[in-house]
Amino acid sequence: MRYGFNLLLWTVHVEPRHHDVFGRLAELGYDGVEVPVGVGAPAEYAALRRVIEAEGLATTACALATPEADPSSADASTRRAALAHLKERIDCAHELGSSLLVGPLYAAHRSFREPAPGEEARKLAADVFAEACEHAHGRGVTLCLEPLNRFEIQLVNTVEEALQVVEAVDHPRLKVHYDTHHAHIEEASHVAALERCGRHLGHVQLSESHRGTLGTGQVRWDDVARGLRAVGYEGWIVGEAFGTGVEHHSAAACVHRDCFESRDEVLSRALPFMRELLEETR
Repeated sequence: MRYGFNLLLWTVHVEPRHHDVFGRLAELGYDGVEVPVGVGAPAEYAALRRVIEAEGLATTACALATPEADPSSADASTRRAALAHLKERIDCAHELGSSLLVGPLYAAHRSFREPAPGEEARKLAADVFAEACEHAHGRGVTLCLEPLNRFEIQLVNTVEEALQVVEAVDHPRLKVHYDTHHAHIEEASHVAALERCGRHLGHVQLSESHRGTLGTGQVRWDDVARGLRAVGYEGWIVGEAFGTGVEHHSAAACVHRDCFESRDEVLSRALPFMRELLEETR
């Protein structure tokens, strides 16, 4: 396994003022950093890659869909925009040096409809991903779809719903992204959900029930470890925490208070927690 941490604790768009985080991650012993690539052009991430690699770190990339570029939309022009958006985000991940692009890529975040979209909308999204995966294959990037909780998205809340898209596309460049925060809310069992992912599990984020320091909330971490062992997962394990004051993110993620002492406390405690959970019990 390789261990990283997601930069959404600091920003949705990396700027030079965030570069000192890379050195701190390297100092603490992380293998990599998860970079949001939701905005910006590929050339920007090629330059950022050089900064990150100078610290000896690898990368993963994350993004989401927007209302104007929603793969699950009933409007054909919106789906075409979604495909173009996905292709550009794939190019950004490629230039960053990441072999993964993860997140709720299948539908717009916090865009709710009545009645709620269901199987037909997932079929529309699958059609978009069938084309996007061909582009991703040429860039060496695997797309991983992240189920979100019911308060953030409607279309895919569970592993089972994510697999409806993944299995319909049936492409090696499309997998499931498992986030323990969302699964804590939506799944009956981490073990059962991870076993259901099976060979389709492509990425894992460890995030606490309250989005703060790992190990200080209510996530059933022993069950997470059991589930990962059951499927023989050996990919990236990325820590994730959210805080207040991150423009365009805190309100969207419903983060109204910090459940940690400091960002550095989150970072310094996360890596030993993840290693102890997933390595000493193997």
